[in-house]
Amino acid sequence: MSSAIERVNAAWDRIEKHFAEKKPDYKLPAGAAAAEISALEALLKVPLPEEFKVSLRRHNGAEEWTKGKLFYSIEGLKGEWGELAGLVDDGGFGESPEGNNEFIQNTFFDKKWIPFDANPETGHVSYIDLNPGPKGTVGQVFWMDHEYGPEGPHFPDFAAYLENTADKLEGGKY
Repeated sequence: MSSAIERVNAAWDRIEKHFAEKKPDYKLPAGAAAAEISALEALLKVPLPEEFKVSLRRHNGAEEWTKGKLFYSIEGLKGEWGELAGLVDDGGFGESPEGNNEFIQNTFFDKKWIPFDANPETGHVSYIDLNPGPKGTVGQVFWMDHEYGPEGPHFPDFAAYLENTADKLEGGKY
């Protein structure tokens, strides 16, 4: 079985190949520097999963990479996270109105949820969960419905999310 880091790199190989063949004029951004990733971890006050750091070092975000969705750059991630963390600090969030399952904390936002992908059209954001509910696992991926709160988890880890993205690109779904 491959490690999560190997899986992330293999998924990016597939994604890069897809864009080279199908959208040769589209260029995925360069990766982030180690210092940028360290600064992000300092801001978030939590170590990021190694496979996510490997991904950021490979590509620091991507606009409209899958059907209008964007993969946050470090700056985009900091902006999304900072806005929501500020609302937490101001008491602006309570429990999720739908009540989450036991895999995700019952709140609209937790500072240990790392936003990494968004669909500006629907307002949905994907998160890496570093503070799961009692039945969840650290690193699981879920998304946030802006009206109903968190739902999922949809993937056991970031590598599985990226593999699914590569599958969909190759299958013509994006």
